[in-house]
Amino acid sequence: MKNNRKQKAILATIYTLFVVGLLLGTRCESRIHLTTPEKDAQHLAELAETIHTEADLREVERLAAQYEIAYRESYNGAKALYFKSLYEPILDEAGERRAAFRAEEDYLNAQETMLNNRISDLDMAWNMSLGSEAEELAKLAENDATIAAMRTELDALIAAKEQYAEEIIEAGYPQHMLDKIGTMEAEIIAKSKEVAEVEHKSSIIILANKLQQNRDLMIFEQPVEAPEMEF
Repeated sequence: MKNNRKQKAILATIYTLFVVGLLLGTRCESRIHLTTPEKDAQHLAELAETIHTEADLREVERLAAQYEIAYRESYNGAKALYFKSLYEPILDEAGERRAAFRAEEDYLNAQETMLNNRISDLDMAWNMSLGSEAEELAKLAENDATIAAMRTELDALIAAKEQYAEEIIEAGYPQHMLDKIGTMEAEIIAKSKEVAEVEHKSSIIILANKLQQNRDLMIFEQPVEAPEMEF
C-alpha cells in the first residue's frame, strides 16, 4: 500500500513538473526577443515591405504592439515611447501601401464586374425576340413614359426629404424624425433603382436591334417651332 502511494506521488510530481515545463517553454517561445529599438524597428520595416492583405497589416501592427510592451516591461516607459516613435511612421507607410493595394483590387473588381455585365447584356440582346421596327420603337416609347413618371415621383420624394431634413434641424434631431428620414432615403434609393432597371431594359432593346437587325432605334422629340418674328 505504501509503495503504491509513493509511486502515485512520484507520478503526480513528474506530471506537475511536465506541465510547468510546457508552460514555461510556451512563455519563452512567445516572448519577444529585444535587440535595440533601431534594429527592432528595422525588422518591422522589412516585414511591412511584404504587406499585401489586411491580415498582413494587422499582423505587423500586433507585432509592433508586442515589441512596445516588451520594451516597457524590460526597460522603461521612455524607451517604449522612443521605440513607438520609430515604428509609427513605418505602420503609417504600411497602411498607405495596403490602401494602394486595396484601391487596385477595387479597380480590378469593378472592371471585372463591368465586363461580366457587358457579356450578360450581349447574351440577353442576342437572345431577345424582336418585332418590327415600329413595335420596337413602341417598346422604347412606353419605357420612356414609365421613366418620366418615375422621375417625377423621385423628384417629389427628394423634395419631401429635403423639406423634412430642415424640420429635423429645427426640432433638434429627435430620434423618431431621424428614423423617418431614414425610411425616406430608402424609398429614394429604391425608386432610383427602379428607374435604372427600366433604363437598362431600354438599352438592351436598342442593343438587340443593333446586333440582330442592324437597326439604330432612336426616338426623336418633336422639334419646337420657333415663334414667327414680326418686323
